[in-house]
Amino acid sequence: MAILPIPTTRVSDLLASNRLTQQLQSDQLALLRVQTQISTGRRVISPSDDAPASLRAMNLQRILERKLQTQTSLRDSVLFLGQAEKSVNEVTNILNSIKSEALGVDSTLATSQQRQAVVDQIDRAIEQLVNIGNSKFRERYLFAGSKSESQPYDYAGGMVAYNGNESHLRSYVDIGFLYETNIPGGEVFGGISQQVLGTADLNPHLTRGTSVDQINGGAGMARGAVEITYVNSLNQTTSKVVDLSNAATMDDVARYLQAGVPEGSGITVELTGTGLTLSTASPGDRVWVREVGEGRVARDLGIYTTAPQTTLVGTDITPTLQKTTKLADLLGTKAQATFTNGGANNDFFVTATQNGTRVDPSDPLSDPLNGVTVQFASGGTAGSETAVYDGSAGTLTVTIQPGETTAAQVVAAINNEASGLFKAQVDFRDSTAADAAGQGLVGLTNTAVTAGGSGESLDQTSGLLVSNGGQTVAVDISQAQTVEELLNILNQEELGLQVEINEAGTGINIRSRLSGADLTIGEVSGGRTASQLGVRTLNAETSLSGFNRGLGVMPDGVTKFTIELTTASVPTAYEIDIEGATTVQDVIDAIATQTGGAVTAGMVASGNGLQLTDTTTADSMRVTGQVAELLGFFETGEGEATSTTGSLSSGDRHTLETSSVFNTLIRLREALLSEDYPAIGREIEAIDADLDRVNFARSELGARLQSLQTVEYRHQDDEVAIRSALSNEIEVDLTAAITEFTQRQYAMQASLKVAGNMLQMTLLDFI
Repeated sequence: MAILPIPTTRVSDLLASNRLTQQLQSDQLALLRVQTQISTGRRVISPSDDAPASLRAMNLQRILERKLQTQTSLRDSVLFLGQAEKSVNEVTNILNSIKSEALGVDSTLATSQQRQAVVDQIDRAIEQLVNIGNSKFRERYLFAGSKSESQPYDYAGGMVAYNGNESHLRSYVDIGFLYETNIPGGEVFGGISQQVLGTADLNPHLTRGTSVDQINGGAGMARGAVEITYVNSLNQTTSKVVDLSNAATMDDVARYLQAGVPEGSGITVELTGTGLTLSTASPGDRVWVREVGEGRVARDLGIYTTAPQTTLVGTDITPTLQKTTKLADLLGTKAQATFTNGGANNDFFVTATQNGTRVDPSDPLSDPLNGVTVQFASGGTAGSETAVYDGSAGTLTVTIQPGETTAAQVVAAINNEASGLFKAQVDFRDSTAADAAGQGLVGLTNTAVTAGGSGESLDQTSGLLVSNGGQTVAVDISQAQTVEELLNILNQEELGLQVEINEAGTGINIRSRLSGADLTIGEVSGGRTASQLGVRTLNAETSLSGFNRGLGVMPDGVTKFTIELTTASVPTAYEIDIEGATTVQDVIDAIATQTGGAVTAGMVASGNGLQLTDTTTADSMRVTGQVAELLGFFETGEGEATSTTGSLSSGDRHTLETSSVFNTLIRLREALLSEDYPAIGREIEAIDADLDRVNFARSELGARLQSLQTVEYRHQDDEVAIRSALSNEIEVDLTAAITEFTQRQYAMQASLKVAGNMLQMTLLDFI
């Protein structure tokens, strides 16, 4: 609190007046400031009052606002989880009621009226459970996963379809704390089958457009540089560091490496379907690639070596399966060759249009794709070049006009070749300018040999035979070009499927969304699509324990069945014992071995099932026995199956189903109506499994609510602490402020008194 000194020397009245006025103004401003602090309760009215405190206060206010917003989100989350918990409790009560009623009729002593009464209760229970599954709170479905605006369950045609997903909704319940605030219907009721298909590694191969982030099964490539060392025949070395940090695709990697090889080394860099290959020009020359510093770029690219090599063949760096992956790039690699000519602007690539070593991988005599020599012949006219593939000779011959034909014209001729087995593309790596690529002349004597083809191509012409929900559909995938298009076709609503790329990025999973339905996926008319995709539900590796909805094929310890061949009314019986068999292939092997080859077994060409083939040309073939019935050769009660065509096929007893409360109740209803007491017992056991799932969901919801309560308590403590800190920074100490206000009043009164005494003086006072 400053008080201006009173002048004691002779001064002008104007100076004295100005100084007294300044004093009064200062006192008034100080009084106003203190009075404002007392009336508002704040010490800091504007940031200029206390800049450091203002900055701290603004940060605290920002944190407090965020805290208050997350508290609102937390309270909403508690309400949603609480409502879901109430709904789950209702599910438990309904299932316990149905279980007790079903136990009462699980006996031959129960009358048809008693069973029908339980069936009626099951019908009402299914409707109640569907309604609970479709519960809404604040216009949001509780059990739809992250699709909270879509109704999760539909009940029609005796089946229940789940339209939600398995994702969770997450909300910020505290700063930086995302919390799952709902539970998907699948975790309570079930709804999507757990029998995940997709056993095949689709093995997408590298292309020039493959992102470096996708290689190595999705692990990608570190950013950095590699060192390429060239060793000539005299053991003289030349090294060069190549920066790959800006490479986005494998084509970028190949181009950067090619541009960065030591000058005069003649090293060529090739991108194959599985990785990179570096080759030297002369037999005595060698190459090796090392890391730069502590990097691991060379290792990620599969070309790290510890010693020089004439040809450095990189390890497999196969990429992950992406939605953008082309179906033509699955299940193998394409044969390819790089055609190099002397000079610039005249190199080009030749690539097979299908995977594999041959046109038909299963036929060792079919036309080759690997080892095909690409060569030139004279006699053509520039601009009208022709190409001819000769499978028997293993050549692809382009007729050119020497001295006139350019690489671009050769590329056009190969792309127009009649067989369509190979395509060509200009190699831009040796171009001097973008518009000059392919304009250089080709040499008549130059050749190249294709290599690197492996695996097979996906059969897109046949499609898949999908049976689900009582309907069978031959799914046409012939127009699909990418994995995403394939997924879109299979995810059509009428199929009742959920199809997605698996977590490993190696294949696809197919699961059913329908409860009360049997799912099977088979081949169409001898095709191989389902098997290649690894989604055929019945194949040689299928476990026998999965037959007949988990009953298996040897439930009572019976392991034998009989195949009888009759020729000229003379029967020959073969007793087949499959004891110890665990897979379908074991059954196939047992039949071939125990009939001495008279009968062979295999998979049916269309749909799913086993096919027995008589190799003795007998008049008829008959199959009997419980094992044969459970394998699907005839229905319950028929006792046998007979054929006079030389072959006998089974039905598909390896059906998949959705594990859900709806599926259990629908199956229980069917078992009660058909008086199938073993099935009734199995479904009652399934209710126990459903109750376990529901109870686990209840405990999960309870645990989440308890966690949120803990977060809420922490919010309250944090709010008190933040408000206290904020108060310390900007709020006024009323005792100190009132004391200062009193002092300011006294100071102002003193200033006024001094001013009154001085300003009333006249010249007479000094005479």
